Amino acid sequence: MIGDVYGNSPESDGAFPHPASGNRSQGLKRLLAPLGCLLGIAVTSFLYLPVLPYIVHGNNDFICFYAAAELAGTKGLYDVESLRRAESELGDRRHFVVFTRLPYYAAWISPLRFFSFETAYRIWQTASLAGVLLFVYFWPAPARWTTAMACCWSLPLLEGFISGQDVPILMAALGVSLSLWSRGRHFAAGCVLSLCSIKYNLFLTFPLLIAGRRLWRFGGGAAAGAAVLWAVSISSGGWDWPRQYAAIIQLPNTTPDNSAMPNLNGLVSGLPHSVFWEAAGACLVVLAAWLVVRGKDISYAIAATLVSGLLVSHHAFLRDAVLLIPACLLMLSRATGTAHRVVAILVLCPLVYVTPIRPGALVALPLLAMAAGEIRNRLSG
Repeated sequence: MIGDVYGNSPESDGAFPHPASGNRSQGLKRLLAPLGCLLGIAVTSFLYLPVLPYIVHGNNDFICFYAAAELAGTKGLYDVESLRRAESELGDRRHFVVFTRLPYYAAWISPLRFFSFETAYRIWQTASLAGVLLFVYFWPAPARWTTAMACCWSLPLLEGFISGQDVPILMAALGVSLSLWSRGRHFAAGCVLSLCSIKYNLFLTFPLLIAGRRLWRFGGGAAAGAAVLWAVSISSGGWDWPRQYAAIIQLPNTTPDNSAMPNLNGLVSGLPHSVFWEAAGACLVVLAAWLVVRGKDISYAIAATLVSGLLVSHHAFLRDAVLLIPACLLMLSRATGTAHRVVAILVLCPLVYVTPIRPGALVALPLLAMAAGEIRNRLSG
């Protein structure tokens, strides 16, 4: 049931409109929802107009995925020179990126090598669009138009398409997982969530949710799925792949010093003793997330886990902030005060990402709002 995820019954009032709210109201929504989605796409496209053509020609991060598809199952998957040679053979595309996904993912996308680069890129972007549609369809909310509008207004999501990244796959996995959870299929939900290990660095705080809410079946499903994916990685990359992988993710260029990162690393970038400040911030983020996870509302617990995982990720770019879409949707569904609604809507607004404010500070706002609300509830209770 939807109420199981959001912590309320389907009949209760919430941020999502009730499906049966009258013919006139439904007709108005059917008219305004597509217009709102189109307006969101227009606004975000205008903000990214100079780099928008990158969606078409593929001179972006997809080049490393295509090279990884060619090198899947070989010793060159995590070898810089092998990757450089594979990417340099793709004509005039001089965009070199190392492959930082796990071996099972390279095996998963390896069929792309049977197509030309241009055809493979069109398949890739089509699959990414399908991932967004799957998220909208499966996300357990009474009104899909709300989910669709949040996606259309998301600047991080558009950047994912422009950079040729795979963040829509994460969204699809989250949507399907939470849909299964809402139906009481917790083990299956955990199995699907294990696919988010594509970018495991964004989900480092999920053990807090499992332990804090005692979601042992969910955690068991995630562990089972991870075990299968680990076995596939061993089969594809050999027993020595962790050493090679560790070497490539420690390269200086893999995680550059960039204040535009939507995490603690970006927030403290350029400060003296930044490592210390990032570590101290990570401790505070974990404490705040644990406080919310141990609260009464499961929706806030999931949202806090998503936001805190992004904050402590260390390696993340603006496109990875698509995790704020499900997090803010969960916040809006349970918001009992103006502050939570304002924060959720503000973080979903694309205009805030073109201000001088560091993205890491914006990402921290939802977690701070939820933690403050939990403290207030405990003091008043």
